[in-house]
Amino acid sequence: MTWLPSAAASTPEFDAVLGLRPELRDLFRRFYATPWDDDLLPRSVLELCRLRVAGVHDCAAELAIQDPEAGLTPEKRAALAHWQDSHAFSPLERAALAIAEKMPWQHHEISDADYAELRRHLDEPATVALTVALALFDAGCRLRLVLDVAPAPAATAPSAARPLH
Repeated sequence: MTWLPSAAASTPEFDAVLGLRPELRDLFRRFYATPWDDDLLPRSVLELCRLRVAGVHDCAAELAIQDPEAGLTPEKRAALAHWQDSHAFSPLERAALAIAEKMPWQHHEISDADYAELRRHLDEPATVALTVALALFDAGCRLRLVLDVAPAPAATAPSAARPLH
């Protein structure tokens, strides 16, 4: 950290920084965990989208985290940077990644056609859940970057009860 005091060494840095405002940290945890906990979307799709948004942001702190419950193979994870050219991704994953790719810097270019393709695979509640998840992934990366959070490799499934790494 360059501009905030450090918290206890045993607490993940992102969690420690947000812990300076525990009520906001707890709200963020609960909101962030909701798409993972509500079973509307496959964990693998959420994880691929989270990692793609982090890749677009070049957010090493977010990329260092892995959800072991998502079931992503190292090969699929490696193919993510060039997902458009890879045959490793399902039609649902490709439709979700097309929107995830645009969320950080080209959100105004997310088209009706992008959502029509996604809707071929998801119902309305799942489509809304994915859109909210993408916005949360974007916000999480932006927070990590502006707070200058150091990468802390972690294998953890998102949960409202777990620290934010």
